[in-house]
Amino acid sequence: MIIQLGYGVLLGTFFILLGIFIWRKGSVSFLAGYTKDRINNEKLMAKRIGIVIILFGLETILLIAINLYLVDLDGLIYGVLAILHILAILFLIILTQMNEA
Repeated sequence: MIIQLGYGVLLGTFFILLGIFIWRKGSVSFLAGYTKDRINNEKLMAKRIGIVIILFGLETILLIAINLYLVDLDGLIYGVLAILHILAILFLIILTQMNEA
């Protein structure tokens, strides 16, 4: 059980550090469909996407701890959360493009 929690914390920490890196670097050129001409405020978009990824990392740690110690959760919950975060990132991309138009 401790090893599984360690893996969960390691995975969650990876997402948190990835989100911090994206936020601090201020670049989102790695995103599919990204064109520099359509997005004027790349720093704001990087900050928003970084926050979403950090929240995903925190939720990863929290859900693994809950699964191990409190309630047996189904993997479907984690999958739905991952899809919701992807949709949030796509929404932020669209929102940023609409604000600049």
